[in-house]
Amino acid sequence: MARLWSEWRVEILIAAVVALAVFLLVEKMQIRQTLLAWLRQGLQYLEAFGGSLAQGVLSFFRGTTLSDLTAYVLLLIALVVVTWRVRWRFLTTPRLSNLECPDCGGELHRVHRRPTDRILNVLVPVARYRCRTRACGWGGLRVRKARHE
Repeated sequence: MARLWSEWRVEILIAAVVALAVFLLVEKMQIRQTLLAWLRQGLQYLEAFGGSLAQGVLSFFRGTTLSDLTAYVLLLIALVVVTWRVRWRFLTTPRLSNLECPDCGGELHRVHRRPTDRILNVLVPVARYRCRTRACGWGGLRVRKARHE
């Protein structure tokens, strides 16, 4: 029988790792020193970036008055409350969690999520569904029920 593609990928990956290990053992180039120099240079860039970021944050706070800081805190609190309220609305709206097709009333089945669905899932637990009726073809997101319910 033919092997599955995923099995071939694992074997190819293992062969590539072994070939790279053998190459690194017998090579006469200065790869290790080059990699260490790149690593040191990268760490120096990170250190410089961290220093300039800290300097920018300090200069921001030095130029901020108490009333500005209070306004920022209030805006942050308002953003958190609005986000919580929108999340609560999504979780409690029955039409967003109903597993019937909104177009034809047919049964829905789960399909793979898109990357944007996974980002949205951070705020609201969602899953992607598609209508089982071939003529309909509806697809979209539905709010997942909590597992403990």
